[in-house]
Amino acid sequence: MKLGVNSVLFGGYDLATAVEYIKFSGYQGIELASIENMAVHLSDTASDEELADIRKSVEEAGLEFYCVEAATDILVPENRERTKRVFERAAKLGIPMVTSGSAGESDNEEKTEASILAIEELAQAAGDVGIKYALKLHYGQSIYNTATAKRLVQEVTHPALGLNFDATHVSRVGDDPVRAIEALQDHIIHTHIRDTFIEQLKIAAPEYQIAGRGTVPLKDVVNKMVETGYQGATVLEIIGAGSYPLPKVTAIAAESHGYLSRLFQEANERKEQVQW
Repeated sequence: MKLGVNSVLFGGYDLATAVEYIKFSGYQGIELASIENMAVHLSDTASDEELADIRKSVEEAGLEFYCVEAATDILVPENRERTKRVFERAAKLGIPMVTSGSAGESDNEEKTEASILAIEELAQAAGDVGIKYALKLHYGQSIYNTATAKRLVQEVTHPALGLNFDATHVSRVGDDPVRAIEALQDHIIHTHIRDTFIEQLKIAAPEYQIAGRGTVPLKDVVNKMVETGYQGATVLEIIGAGSYPLPKVTAIAAESHGYLSRLFQEANERKEQVQW
């Protein structure tokens, strides 16, 4: 089990604060947010000195680097160039992958084709610096469900490309997240996890993204992840808490850690029993 937190949860605070309270909440790793207009804990223009400070902060806390989230509209050329600069800085930090969505628009063939070309370009750029590009299935964008993810991995076969799976996105568009994991397991290299009310398209408020407070079948999702032998990081990604006071943000992280840790423990025990 490799549980981490996307630092976007601590978007209202600096990285040192995020690191301190992510560690305090019991997590093993961190995903750095590089999301303009939301949280930028890793800048695409970070100097080597700034990168050294980031590395020191995270390593002294005993956390691992799991990923960078660089969500942006990758159909805009300038944004792709920014993403490539994030790739370079992630590689310098020893971070194994960067994730973003496909942009585009669901069920719009012209934009889907453009998204696939942009993803191929970014996968090549990630591979060139020795990291992976984890494409996130994202509600409303071109790659958003099981079918479009299957299409992507059939059309873009670059070894640097993998998938970032988030049950809240596929569930809200009508896919069974457990079946989606089963179908996509060979390509999932990174996982975001949280709760929400999957009966509504809008992501719930941060307090209902806490694991166990919504209607996402997280127990079934975790069981399937363990059953399929998923070995990557599982990162709590909660949005919308940028203005929350630090005690509330920390409580969100800590309560989610307790719930998810128990789910993974039970899932692993169940798998061992089956193997016996």
